[in-house]
Amino acid sequence: MAGGDVGAPREKGKKRRVRLGNDLTPMVDIAFLLVIFFMTTTVFREPQAIEVSLPPKGTVLTAQSNVITIFIDSLGLTTKQLSDEKPSPISIDSIESYLRVEERKNIEKQPGGPEFLAQFEQLRARKSLDSLDKFEKFLKRKVSKLVVLVDVNQKSLYQHMVKVIDEVQASGIVRFSIIPHEEKSAMTKPGGG
Repeated sequence: MAGGDVGAPREKGKKRRVRLGNDLTPMVDIAFLLVIFFMTTTVFREPQAIEVSLPPKGTVLTAQSNVITIFIDSLGLTTKQLSDEKPSPISIDSIESYLRVEERKNIEKQPGGPEFLAQFEQLRARKSLDSLDKFEKFLKRKVSKLVVLVDVNQKSLYQHMVKVIDEVQASGIVRFSIIPHEEKSAMTKPGGG
């Protein structure tokens, strides 16, 4: 009989070694429970997409007075230009409020615009949210003629363009376009001095 067999007699003075082991089963159970817990409680962010409405085939003519251009230079600095005015700097955080004000001015210039805005204010006073939302969409799509051009320097960081587009979308502008341009600075654009 070998000395390691269970039934073998022990020699005097020699101690039998007992192997101690850790039972990892409870730890594996806890790990799986944690994985299941986090999988079921985590809310994954849905991918955000930009809704794009393509213009009809052919050239779409827009009056220059209805065009706002936002330039993004290679350093991420933004400049705005309404119509043929001189470009002026604007911070990304103030683009949304600027576009809201300009869109309201644009609606006021359109035929029937002041009357539509008066109806809109009456709905707002009555707090008729469903009608208010539908009427606002009508104003932005049918009455407003404002077009925003985002003129991006090709050496600008992608995140600068995304921030500007987010501000344009937050303002509710329906018509906007992205235009890439080469190395020219926003202040050296035509009409920019």
